Amino acid sequence: MIRYIKLILLMIGIVISAHGQPYRGAELRTRESFQYGRFEASIKSAQGPGILNSFFTYNDSVPTTLWAEIDFEILGRYSDNVDVNVINVDGSHLRQHPLDFNPHLDFHTYSIEWTPNYVAWFMDGEEFYRQTGTHIDALFQSGKLMMNSWTPIYEDWVGIMDDRILPRFSYYDWVSYAAYTPGTGSVGNDQNFTPVWLDDFDEYDPIRWEKSDGWSWNGNNALLVAENVVFEEGQMILCLTRPGEEGRVDIHP
Repeated sequence: MIRYIKLILLMIGIVISAHGQPYRGAELRTRESFQYGRFEASIKSAQGPGILNSFFTYNDSVPTTLWAEIDFEILGRYSDNVDVNVINVDGSHLRQHPLDFNPHLDFHTYSIEWTPNYVAWFMDGEEFYRQTGTHIDALFQSGKLMMNSWTPIYEDWVGIMDDRILPRFSYYDWVSYAAYTPGTGSVGNDQNFTPVWLDDFDEYDPIRWEKSDGWSWNGNNALLVAENVVFEEGQMILCLTRPGEEGRVDIHP
């Protein structure tokens, strides 16, 4: 238990005041939590060292309940790589997966299937990696679906940020959720998932989503602000900017 508490404290950190963050990031999250399902998004990620773009599920009631997180992490420093991960009480289970295309140049479909028996990751409809085992058996806490763009302090992982490249933007064309309904579904592996909703981001739906505003965590050089979540031309755009330059103002088209 002590080891678990230390892990949680290390990973969560303490919410940091706005004055400690040199950059402004963005995050959109569902108001609803989900246990199992198929989660998909069409994403064109922001390129550049120091930038992390994401699509993931996370149990935000930690530490009152167990850690449960499933990640797609697209590092701006790489043009041929994507990180996938499961993080829970058993620790981190990271895989760095090579790609044969640059994920920052065009939209691609990122999918996660989460069931009691496995977690699988897909690119453009093709499964490329799957995890099973005791750490998946322990992955049962419901989580919210989230997307964010931020700047980790861990330069050996994400590279060194040069803020002369800012602002940068991550584009999300649509997001969908299908419930886990084994034996009665119509999509996913063995058609074990049933579509529930698809949001094409024609406008902001405050009943489904909320914008994180005015918070951060240890290890994050960006303060997440609502102004950097923009809905425009049928897309949801996460902006990474300097302070005072929030929003989608492309000074380097």
